Amino acid sequence: MDRQVRVALLGAGYMGRLHADRLSKIPGVSLVSACSLPVKDAENLAASFPQWKINTYDDFDRMLEKESFDALYVCIPPFAHEGQVEKAAKKGIHIFVEKPIALTTERAASMVEAVKEAGVIAQVGYHMRFGAAVKELKKLMEDGTAGKPTLFDARYECNSLHTPWWRSKDKSGGQVFEQVIHLYDLSLFFLGEPELVSGFTANLCHTHIPDYTIEDTSVSAIRFKSGALANIAGTNNAVPMAWNNPFTVVCEKLTAFFTDANEAEFVFTAGEKPERKVVKGDRDMYLEEDLAFIASIRGEGPRAAPIEEGYTGLRLVDAVVRSSMKNGMPVVL
Repeated sequence: MDRQVRVALLGAGYMGRLHADRLSKIPGVSLVSACSLPVKDAENLAASFPQWKINTYDDFDRMLEKESFDALYVCIPPFAHEGQVEKAAKKGIHIFVEKPIALTTERAASMVEAVKEAGVIAQVGYHMRFGAAVKELKKLMEDGTAGKPTLFDARYECNSLHTPWWRSKDKSGGQVFEQVIHLYDLSLFFLGEPELVSGFTANLCHTHIPDYTIEDTSVSAIRFKSGALANIAGTNNAVPMAWNNPFTVVCEKLTAFFTDANEAEFVFTAGEKPERKVVKGDRDMYLEEDLAFIASIRGEGPRAAPIEEGYTGLRLVDAVVRSSMKNGMPVVL
C-alpha cells in the first residue's frame, strides 16, 4: 500500500490549482489545507476538490501551527517569499517550490541553507525536465551515445500582459526570471555548471503601458565550465496567446531539434550517414514532476530538480539581468 502523504498548499492561484489537480491523481496523497490571499481563492479550490476536507487559511503561520502535513507546495509569486520555506523546513516538512524560488539570490540562499540544515526534500517546479524528449536526450548523454555536449540554442516566445504582478519588475523580476528561466534551467540540465554570462534586455513594445516595467525582449550568451556554450532569447512580442519554446541541443554525435520538451527530432551524426529519429510523447509534465516529488518523499526514487539547482538557475538569470544593466558586460558566476 502506498505510504500516505498529507499535503498543504501555499498559493491557490493557477499553479496551486494545477498541482492540486495532479495530486488528486496520485494514490495515497491528500490535500489537507490551503492558504492564500485572498482566502476566497483557497475556499474556491477546496470546493473544487470535495473528496478532500481542505481547511483554508489566509495566514501561513497559522496554518503551519494548526495543521499537520508531510509536504508543502509553495505556489506563490517571487515577491511573496518571506521565509515560508525556511519555517516549513525547520518543522521537518518536505517542500515543493515553484520557480523562480525567490526574487533575490540572498533569499534563495537562505532557503537552500534551511533545507540543508533540516535534511528535508525540496524540489523545484522545473517541469520541462520531465518531457519525454528531454528525458530521452538526457539518457543518451549519460550513456555516451550523444557524445560531448557543445551548444544549447533556445527561444521563449509569447505575447500576453499576464497578471499585474507579473509585469512588475519589483514583483516578478521580469520575463527572464519568471518564464525564460525554464530554458536557462535546461541549459544547466544538459551542459552543467555555468561560468560566464553576458546578457541584454529591452522593453521595445510595452512602453505605453504604465504598469509594465519588465523587459519584453532578452538575449544572452553563456559559457559553461565544460567549455560548452549557450544562447537563449526571450520575447513577449510574438504570437498572442501562444507559448512556444523551441530549442536545439548540439552534441558531438547527436543534434536534437526540440519543438518542445515532449517532442524532438534526433539526428545521429557519428556514422557516415546521419540517422534520424523522432521522439514524441504526450507526458503530462506537471503530473510527472509531482509523481517524482511524492516518490522521493516515500523513498521510492531519486531526488529530482533539487532546490540547490533552483538556486543555481536563479543565480544564472540574475547574472543575465545584472549584465544587461551594464550594457552586456560579462558576469562571472
